[in-house]
Amino acid sequence: MSLVKSRTRVLVSRVLAVLLMVLAVGVVETGGATAATVSSTELTTGWSLKSATGVTDTGAAISQVGYGTSGWNPVKLPSTVLAGLTANNVYQNIFFGQNLKNVPDLTGQNWWFRGEFTASALSPGQVYWLRFKGISYRAQIWLNGTQIDANAVGSLVVHEYNVTNLIKPGAANALAILVTPPAHACKDLSFCTVDWNPEAPDMNAGVWGKTLLDTTGPVALRDPYVKTVLPLPATNSADLTVYADAINATNAPVTTTISGTITKPGYPTISFSQDVTLNANERREIAFTPAAFPQLHVTNPALWWPYQFGSPELYQLALTATAAGATSDTKSINFGVRQFTDYRQTVNGTSFAGYKVNGQNILFRGGGYMWDMLQRWDTKTNAAHVQYVKDMGLNTIRFEGTLGNEELYDMADKAGIMIMPGFVCCSAWENDSTWTAEQAQVANASLDSQMRAFRAHAATFLWTYGSDQPPTAAHLTTYKNTAAALHWQNPTLDNVATWSNANAGMKMDGPYVWEPPVLWWDTTKAGSAFGTTGEEGTESPPPLESLQKFLAPADQWPIGTAWNFHSGNPGSVFDNTTPFTTGLNSRYGTTTSAADYSKKSEVQNYENTRSFFEAWSAHEYTQSFGTIFWMLNSAWPSVHWNLYDYYFKPGGGYFGSKKANEPVHISYDYATKKVFVVNSTLAARSGLTATATVYNIPDLTQKYTTQVAVTAPANASTQVLTIPAITGLSATYFIRLQVKDSAGAVVSNNLYWYSTQADALGNKSNWYRTTPKTYANLTGLNSLASNSGVTATATRTVAGGQETATVTLTNTSATNIAFFLRPEVTAGNGGNEVLPVNYTDNYVSLFPGESTKITATYQTSDLGGQAPYLRVRGYNIPTASIPIP
Repeated sequence: MSLVKSRTRVLVSRVLAVLLMVLAVGVVETGGATAATVSSTELTTGWSLKSATGVTDTGAAISQVGYGTSGWNPVKLPSTVLAGLTANNVYQNIFFGQNLKNVPDLTGQNWWFRGEFTASALSPGQVYWLRFKGISYRAQIWLNGTQIDANAVGSLVVHEYNVTNLIKPGAANALAILVTPPAHACKDLSFCTVDWNPEAPDMNAGVWGKTLLDTTGPVALRDPYVKTVLPLPATNSADLTVYADAINATNAPVTTTISGTITKPGYPTISFSQDVTLNANERREIAFTPAAFPQLHVTNPALWWPYQFGSPELYQLALTATAAGATSDTKSINFGVRQFTDYRQTVNGTSFAGYKVNGQNILFRGGGYMWDMLQRWDTKTNAAHVQYVKDMGLNTIRFEGTLGNEELYDMADKAGIMIMPGFVCCSAWENDSTWTAEQAQVANASLDSQMRAFRAHAATFLWTYGSDQPPTAAHLTTYKNTAAALHWQNPTLDNVATWSNANAGMKMDGPYVWEPPVLWWDTTKAGSAFGTTGEEGTESPPPLESLQKFLAPADQWPIGTAWNFHSGNPGSVFDNTTPFTTGLNSRYGTTTSAADYSKKSEVQNYENTRSFFEAWSAHEYTQSFGTIFWMLNSAWPSVHWNLYDYYFKPGGGYFGSKKANEPVHISYDYATKKVFVVNSTLAARSGLTATATVYNIPDLTQKYTTQVAVTAPANASTQVLTIPAITGLSATYFIRLQVKDSAGAVVSNNLYWYSTQADALGNKSNWYRTTPKTYANLTGLNSLASNSGVTATATRTVAGGQETATVTLTNTSATNIAFFLRPEVTAGNGGNEVLPVNYTDNYVSLFPGESTKITATYQTSDLGGQAPYLRVRGYNIPTASIPIP
């Protein structure tokens, strides 16, 4: 049998080792085959919250069953302080306007969380465990009158305690947690929103992660993980190594049998087992290797593939620990057989990191995830995020310090969405040269806790130890030792900014404000699509309907203080959207109202994000290797940095991204006028035809057209033609690109609007912006004739609480284009769009006589009891609404 040598684990709590000894049960008699209860219960209800200011009772008293909580605020865990107070209407509508300013600083006092729960009845040999998946920032914890931790510190540290001799089996128990909030200005190793929105007044203090009461026998299992290694470049076999920690909860040696199965429907079951003797109170990592267990060498495994590459196949690992013939604990996880590898390639004199999955190059394209400002989430919200990422054709989510939403990781595994976690920038996390001894311990314990969660997920492809700057050499060494001890098999980066570390492998050279589309293509400019980038993005004002949810009419127009309060952090260079607005007014014509601003900003958002992802894809594997748009979503209603807004209303940025990232896509290079066809799948396409046609505005006079045969190799970009200089163009004109298959079916349809007066970039550049010198003249769009000839029909099917509406749009006009059509399924006639929602396409443009079919999928419950209607509007289309039967 193969036993892994015992090693010292980085503790998930400073006092865990002591507690395991002090609180441990004695020698366990299991009574033959009588099993202890194995369970895990999340303690969500029965909790109350109160400021510690003025509370004179001690934790010993507050944690007694029956302690009176009159005047406390009832809360449901997980909850931050501010989330609990807003749920009780202490502070109301805090995201509207500037109401957040009315919430006082909540960090200058401690906060009590108190709860009661009933523990399961005692079984022979049963052990009770309390596990806290996230407390921010520091806590004192009492159970039934006894303090079990005087200093549970670290927002990202998992804390765990054997509480067997303190629990009252089959009866009521009481927990009291005194929370000390993190310091403002990101001075603690906690959650930090840097400059993308105002800080939460409580700095996310509270019990933000799950609180669990687990029961096991004398041996508990923790942190199962399957490391999968392929014989690359071959993928016809895999070596699986299974790891898990086993804990002896008693003060005497225990012999346990740890056995496991790996299963997947349609595939042979793999079984393995070994006996282990654990010393008193010992925690030891157990390993099952292919060398000792040949059955863990698997032939022809089902591989986990990212979205657009294949199916994200998952297996299940189930582990059981038995003692004296009785089940002591069980654990199960899903895992994927896959292997991520990295490589380096030099572009423009800098070494950049590229990535492969199962031996195939992959261009990671994604967005930076941000949870709700009060760290509230639920299954529906998590599912919407993952579905939106997939719907936009993205394959990656970056978690910069926003770690701990493990349900989201599970969903990413199933959806084939890669995840890129790491620590946050611009905070105590990167000021590690001045860390105290406690901070150094907290940082490494945070890494240990979070890596244990991420390593088990097929979707995890990378860990970044730092963001803007790398850790100091000593701390980096400690981090890497921890990763090695955890058998971390995915690539890592020291940080993601070459400006601070020439060998980082990723650049972070901006921009962070709006730039014209040509910037992404002009590889002489900072922020353009060469190399690999950890983040860059632009302002993204949401659609008018969303603005109306968080800004009063007087604050929607003209743009003023309340609008800017919903931009970046006050006092930062991002506390306004002036670059975006200047570009909008200069290119599309001076805006005159909130509605006019929204109409034009949707078009500008679309062309910008479309061009962004197109440029990165067009240069893939020769000049570009991966990109993260900053940001994916926003922590609160924001006008800056998102591909979809706080309310999940998909706008121009969303549909521009969706267009750019379709499986086979044709795109236009604003800098060189080249046209590319990008195939983002692992299946080659032949027999294709690419067409480029240029039209004057507004009369749609055709000024140029060409057609070429195209073969689109798998997972590659191909330049197919170049649009020449054309005379006689109108100041604003259309470029229409299409790819059709051999049967004439449209594979990719893409319409650009541009100008004989092109956008031009100046030489003035800093870390967040390259200042434009001149702007394109796109005002010709305002001269498009109003088109009342668009007809719409809609039907729907309903099944299992989900509805699918099928919409057909037809432009019956013989002369006019229907530009930037936006079909929306609304809750009632004239109501708001039903959200979240997925469309097969949107913001479409139809030339005279053309028709298109679009489907929309949404939940019946999100109609709020209203009948569904179809609303259709467009840049030159009057708004119309019809019922969806």
